[in-house]
Amino acid sequence: MKGLLIHEKLYVRFLALFGIGAVLFMLMWTLSYFFLPEGVMRGRTGSAILAGDEAAGSFIAEWLRILALNLMAGSLIVLANRIYRYKGFPLGYIVPLVWLTMYAICLGTNSFSIPLAERMAPSLAVFGRSGLYEMAAFTLVAVATYSINLNEVTRFIPPTYEPVNPKPKFSLTVEQWIGFGLAIAVLLAANAKEAYMIMTL
Repeated sequence: MKGLLIHEKLYVRFLALFGIGAVLFMLMWTLSYFFLPEGVMRGRTGSAILAGDEAAGSFIAEWLRILALNLMAGSLIVLANRIYRYKGFPLGYIVPLVWLTMYAICLGTNSFSIPLAERMAPSLAVFGRSGLYEMAAFTLVAVATYSINLNEVTRFIPPTYEPVNPKPKFSLTVEQWIGFGLAIAVLLAANAKEAYMIMTL
C-alpha cells in the first residue's frame, strides 16, 4: 500500500488514498446511523461554527461562503504536506481521511448545521449530494502536493524531526498542477450544488 500512496503517478496515489477513505467512510456511516443519536455532532465542528446554522440571502452568497470555507480547508492540507512527512507519507494525507470520517458521522446522525428532513441511511443516494465530491477534491489536493515536504518526522514521542535534503522547492510538476486544478474545479461545482440544495430546502 505504501508504494501506491507515494506512487509517481498521481491517479494511482489518488485511487489508493480515496479507496482507504471510502472504506472508512462506509464503515463510519453505517455505525453512526445505527448506533449514534441523531444530531450528536451538530454545531461541534470547526466548519459548522464558521458556517453557522442559517443560509445566506442568495445562491451566489451561499456558494461563495461555502467555497471560501472549503478553500481555507484545502490550504490546511497543503500546509500539512509542506511541514511534515513520516516514512514518506505526507501529513496532509491524514486530513481528508479524518474529514471523510467526520462527514460519514454527520450523514449517519444528521448532524449538519442545516439538518436534513431525516438522517440518511447508507445508500448510493450519497452520490446525489455534494459532500463526497468535496472529499474527493480534498484527497486530490493531498496527492497533488505530496512532494513538497520540508521535514521528516523521526520520532513521535518525544517528537523529533530532521530537514529533508535536498530541500524541496514549493513547486509542482505539470501532472500535479493538473490534479490541483481539477480539485479546484470539482470544489467549485460541488459547492455550487451544495449551495443550491441549501437554498431549496
